[in-house]
Amino acid sequence: MNPTFGTTVDPEKAAERAHVLLESEITARLDAVRDLAKRLNDLDTAISDYLGAWQTAQRAGWTESTLSDIGLRAPESLPAPSGRRSADATETAAPAAPATPSSPALAPVVALTPPPAHVPSPVVSAPAFGGAPTLGSVSSLPTGSSSVVTTPTH
Repeated sequence: MNPTFGTTVDPEKAAERAHVLLESEITARLDAVRDLAKRLNDLDTAISDYLGAWQTAQRAGWTESTLSDIGLRAPESLPAPSGRRSADATETAAPAAPATPSSPALAPVVALTPPPAHVPSPVVSAPAFGGAPTLGSVSSLPTGSSSVVTTPTH
């Protein structure tokens, strides 16, 4: 018993209620996806039928501009049926290989740009003032000189 509220909560019943709530939410979401997929299929069919009717009207003597003046839209202005864009692209790029149910789906091949060729950086050399000083050339100072350098003033 919960001393603050005076009620007892059964963990199994709480879990069962949560399960019912989650199940109804999942069912509603799945129903929405089913409805969306059905409507997409219906849309694809309607667009295909419209394209056929448009071509029939043109064969009957109607021009595209006259049909547009009447208020009808050219099929090119309609959304592409699902799959049509990708099918058109694969037909122009390469013939599609026949798919078998047992073959795995492969990702499309993408051409990669090779990295730029390595260009060696120019070699920078010291100006031609003679060789670099060595320890022997620096240590040959006259022995009586002082380490303090003075600047003559006039």
